[in-house]
Amino acid sequence: MTSWFASLSAIEQFFTLCAAAGSLGVLLRLVSQFFGFTHGDGSLGGDYELGDGDAHHAGDGFKIISIHGLSAFFMMFGLVGFAANRGNAPAAVSIASGVVAGAVSVWIITRLFFMANRLQSVGNLDMKKAVGSAGVVYMQIPKGASGRVVVNIGGRQREMDAVHINGDAVPTGTKIVVTRIDESIAIVDLQHGAGK
Repeated sequence: MTSWFASLSAIEQFFTLCAAAGSLGVLLRLVSQFFGFTHGDGSLGGDYELGDGDAHHAGDGFKIISIHGLSAFFMMFGLVGFAANRGNAPAAVSIASGVVAGAVSVWIITRLFFMANRLQSVGNLDMKKAVGSAGVVYMQIPKGASGRVVVNIGGRQREMDAVHINGDAVPTGTKIVVTRIDESIAIVDLQHGAGK
């Protein structure tokens, strides 16, 4: 394997490393989902997204700029770039082909996750019925960002994204009450008269 890698040109080695790193990221994500190591948003203890930390939208199990998004991009970038280069395309064309393929794959996967999450949120449970419901913080709510809570809605346990009403951090296990729903995000406050 090392002799094969050493026989590649520098740009082919670059494409191979990108494809290998991206494939490893996608594989780890699939394995973690299979064994249930992800949270409800599909992330391993949080989706490490680049950009605004409090940019949260319900159902965004897949963020465009996330570990999974970058993995998908680099996997396709490396594979298509390598194939184009092997097809005697100039280096610039190989790189451009890889970038386009990576961007298209991220867009397609993002749309698939978005549609799947919309289907998941459709059902006979009206999210607005969660207002006034008590629950507990399942995954800590960081300051100015979203976490996860489990809320009892009409006798059913429902896990949902949540932020504190004042943007404060709320540790795991804290009892909360839902004050309102904003785009399927639960805005919560501490449950008065109750400890952890």
